[in-house]
Amino acid sequence: MGTNNFNFYHDEPLFGLDIGHSSMKVMQLDRNHGQLPKVLGYGVSNYYHNEAINNGVIVDYAALGKAMHELFAERLVGNITTRRVACTIPTAHTYSRPMALPPMDKKQIEGAVRLEAEQYIPMPVDKLYLDYDISHQDKDGIDLLMVASPKEMVDSYVNFLNSVGLEPVTMEPTLNASARLFSLADVGREEASILIDFGSVAIDVAVFDQAMFVNSTIQGGSDTVTVLVARQLGVSPAEAYVLKSQHGISPDSAMPSVGLAARPILEALVKEMRRIIRYYDERSAARHRQISQIITIGGGATLKGLNEFLSGEFKLPARRLDPWKHIDFGDLQSPSDLAKSMYVTVAGEAALSHKEIFE
Repeated sequence: MGTNNFNFYHDEPLFGLDIGHSSMKVMQLDRNHGQLPKVLGYGVSNYYHNEAINNGVIVDYAALGKAMHELFAERLVGNITTRRVACTIPTAHTYSRPMALPPMDKKQIEGAVRLEAEQYIPMPVDKLYLDYDISHQDKDGIDLLMVASPKEMVDSYVNFLNSVGLEPVTMEPTLNASARLFSLADVGREEASILIDFGSVAIDVAVFDQAMFVNSTIQGGSDTVTVLVARQLGVSPAEAYVLKSQHGISPDSAMPSVGLAARPILEALVKEMRRIIRYYDERSAARHRQISQIITIGGGATLKGLNEFLSGEFKLPARRLDPWKHIDFGDLQSPSDLAKSMYVTVAGEAALSHKEIFE
């Protein structure tokens, strides 16, 4: 996305980089040897201040540069062997819109996508990078997901990466990277699924049916839940974090007030899930496909009782994405089970193939 002029050699490796709200993760995979992708190196940075990224735009290169230097110097497990990087951008600051088109060629699709962006995205189209993913195509027409990203945001990532001596290969929304890992490594990848990426400050929701069908974002995430718990119980954020982690949101827990405090976020999530499920059902009736599972991703997915809550609301099985049986850490020490949740997105980015970049 917005990377048409980047130089890239097809036979060169790359590593994945996930720049989050307050920390960044890296991972490099070797997909050329053996049956399972092998982790060559991975790590997470120290925290940087929340103002380093403003509305998705990197504004404090020094803070992120310091965090990246410390990551590579002190916090890396294994090795990153290349400067070529595939980097995520926050889904919450991109625009997406499903489209149904009659049969047409690539040039006509690009024109239709541009026209759709001009009509429905509240930014001038010349300030956007446009892209699209085709979810279904046959003789009757094309279903695709248009994705638009502000040039100011994408360019800030490119400029930052160049400033620290890296060669950016491509950019894509965080949820696309997580969905790639789901499609490569989950036993239920053939089923129409709801994907929920429960981040620290936003929750991304998508229908994935062999490709991304529709997605959206609600503001508020695991950090927001911590703030709500602190306010509800009259404790510090640090104490609220501990209580949230220990008790979760189950009404049967020893402290049901934690779940009560989280209700505004949970209710907003359920409302948005119902909206995109309804949209999917209206457009997939001809294919006789129904959503059959809920997959949770991200650090917030470790919240106790979350999957049980979602399963109860939608009468569907809900579980955390667990791709790690299909990824080989070799001789490297693997992250703890709790820590693995924060590496899902960067692992999906590291799994990006050269073919995907150049298609």
